[in-house]
Amino acid sequence: MHRTLKRQAIKPVRASCAAQQRNFDAFQREYNTERPHERLGQDTPASHYVDSPRPYPERLPPLEYPRHCLVKKITTGGTFRFQHRLLYLANAMVDQHIGLEETDDGIWAIHFNSVLLATFDERDYIITG
Repeated sequence: MHRTLKRQAIKPVRASCAAQQRNFDAFQREYNTERPHERLGQDTPASHYVDSPRPYPERLPPLEYPRHCLVKKITTGGTFRFQHRLLYLANAMVDQHIGLEETDDGIWAIHFNSVLLATFDERDYIITG
């Protein structure tokens, strides 16, 4: 599939992003609705697709952290403020809320939902993990 995608949708590279996107869209349409696939008994992927019965919310509910956590929002620079210091976490986390939990004297765990992302020591502000 990747070789086919490269051959039909990527090479040659189009002159603009919009033109490249149109090429990808055309490839996707053909690949899913017109082309038979051996693994599917020569059917198309679209003929096997079934909508999920679970509703997908327009907007995910906000994350909730335990009361003892400090909740911080990641800024456009991938940073958050802690005790008047700006600490970098990750650009991928922009606009997300994290929970800071003191796990030992001056040692903080950084959580995203239930996932432990990293820890840092408030004495040197170095994030590890």
